[in-house]
Parts: sequence; structure tokens; C-alpha cells
Amino acid sequence: MRQKFAIKNSVASGVVITNVDPESSAAEKHVEAGDVIVEINQEPVKEPADIAKKIEALKSGGKKSALLLVANGQGEVRFVAIGLP
Repeated sequence: MRQKFAIKNSVASGVVITNVDPESSAAEKHVEAGDVIVEINQEPVKEPADIAKKIEALKSGGKKSALLLVANGQGEVRFVAIGLP
């Protein structure tokens, strides 16, 4: 994935986004394939299952959004708030 999306080694951990629904909240916030989710609500993620668990926990807790720390392939990070379906 690192080679496919030209992700620099400075992006040491996280989960690579391989596809973004163009109608989603993430797409509206300019999240795109090749970005890396590093944290959700200030908790690190290392594999796709971590993301699913954290999103499900937020939904069951009544939350309407999640705060993602997202790195692009160059290693620049930003926070992105996305609505939960």
C-alpha cells in the first residue's frame, strides 16, 4: 500500500484509506484514497478492525461524529470531523 499510494516513511502507523464514497461526509472533507487514518477521537488505530470497533463504540454511545487524525502520503496531518451514518 505504501508504494501504491506513494506514502512516505514518515507516516509510521495507521490505516490506509483505499476508497472513499464520493457522497460521504469524508469526501466532503477532502479525505481521499491514499490518506492514512492515524487516530479516531485521539485513540491510535493500527488495523481496519480498530476503526470498525471505534466507530461502533461511538455510535452506541450516541455520538453523531468522529474526529479523525488523517495523514496524507507526504506525512502532513490534519484533523477531520466526519458525521457517523
